[in-house]
Amino acid sequence: MLLYRLATTIIRPFVWLVFRPKVSGRQNLPRGGFVLSANHLSGWDVVAISYATAPRVLRNMGKNQLFRRPLLGPLVRSLGAFPARDGDDLAGGVAAGAAMASRGAVVMIFPEGARRRGRERRPRSGAARTALAAGVPLVPAAIRGTDAWRERVRWSVAFGPPVAIEDLRSEDPTAAAREATRRLWSSVTALEATLAPASGGVE
Repeated sequence: MLLYRLATTIIRPFVWLVFRPKVSGRQNLPRGGFVLSANHLSGWDVVAISYATAPRVLRNMGKNQLFRRPLLGPLVRSLGAFPARDGDDLAGGVAAGAAMASRGAVVMIFPEGARRRGRERRPRSGAARTALAAGVPLVPAAIRGTDAWRERVRWSVAFGPPVAIEDLRSEDPTAAAREATRRLWSSVTALEATLAPASGGVE
C-alpha cells in the first residue's frame, strides 16, 4: 500500500486547497476493521472518503472491468482497490472484502454500485454481506458536492454511528443481508439530509 500512502499524501493539500472538505462524525469510526458505505455521486467520492479517513488506508471495491485492463488493473490494485466480484481471472467480491476487514482494514463499498447520474439507485447488499461475513461494524457515510467539482463546490463528508446488525448474525444470510442493507441505507439517506446543499465555489 506504499503507492496509496504516497498518492494520498500528495493529493491531500490539493484537495484541501481546492475543495476545503468539511468532515463530521470522525468519532464514529471504529479503531479496528470495518465496512464503510456511502452514497455515490462521482469518481471523486473515493478521494473525498480517503481524505476524511486519513491516515487510515482505504480498500475500495471497484468494477471488475477496471482490473482486466493491462495497465489500469495493476495501478488500481496498488491504490488499494479490489474487484467487486469473483471471476475466472479475478479474486474479489464479498469474500475478499470480508478477509480484509477482518484483518483490520477499512473496506469502502458503495451500495448503489455506480454513480447516480441524476437518479438514486437501489442499494445492493454487498456492503452488508461483507460486514456480516467479517463480523465487523457497518458504518454509514454521506457525501455532498463531489459531483460539482468543476464549480469547485465545497465537499462535505459525514460519518454516522455503526448500523446495528449484531442481532442479524444468527439469521438466514439472505434475510440478514436484506435487513442490514435496509438499515444501512436508511442511515445513509438520513445523514445525507443533514448535509447543507452544495452551492457556489469555495472561497
